[in-house]
Amino acid sequence: MDRLIRPLVFDCEGDSLAGVLHGSGERGFLIVSGGLQTRAGPHRLFVELAEAMAARGFAALRFDRRGVGDSDGDDAGFEGSSADIACAAAALGGQSTVGFGLCDGAAALALLGADAGLTDLILLNPWSIDGLQAPELSPTARRQRLVQRLFSPAAWRRLLAGGVNVRHSIGDVLARPSAPSTSALANRIVESVNAFPGRILLVLSSNDATAQHFAALLPRLNSVAIARLPGADHTLTREQDFSAMLAAMDSFLR
Repeated sequence: MDRLIRPLVFDCEGDSLAGVLHGSGERGFLIVSGGLQTRAGPHRLFVELAEAMAARGFAALRFDRRGVGDSDGDDAGFEGSSADIACAAAALGGQSTVGFGLCDGAAALALLGADAGLTDLILLNPWSIDGLQAPELSPTARRQRLVQRLFSPAAWRRLLAGGVNVRHSIGDVLARPSAPSTSALANRIVESVNAFPGRILLVLSSNDATAQHFAALLPRLNSVAIARLPGADHTLTREQDFSAMLAAMDSFLR
């Protein structure tokens, strides 16, 4: 198993981007972070992911886009990061490269499509909403969460102690599912995903409003593989959810 880890600095339109390369191999694995998150990822999620992929024979690169972390330049947001992703993919220099993204990092990969030479995409809880307003869980997702809590001793202790709004919880059960709104960003993502020539794996957490919102787009997507993570949150804080994602990725990439 190759556990080689080394820093990597590469150029992107005159700015220097900072990254860390894990392992080596003919296949590349490019990790694209979301928001202002640095290359370590939330709770070092991308460090663990890069090490796991290096152990599987990939050269895994995690990097900071321009204006974020240790990279130079101005931050243009995820919709303006196509050149950053393309430069990072070129820096890997492998015969084929898998792109992995979380949240708006996944949206950036979906919008980029084949322009960076990526052969496969793995999109974890992609962002698909115009603007920066975080979505709320749908009534269906809230009902699922409530059912899970019915089997939780801690939830029952909170109920008996008066820490649960019973009227609000009953409203979640009785609420009718609402039709998802269609955003301009969602339409662009659907068009780009359907035009992508390679394979795409969508990884969706059940306990995440961003994932639930994106799931409403599934009927419009032509050919994608889907892995659902029951009970998982947006950034896979439970070890079992990270392991489940790796298992789904192993099946997808082999």
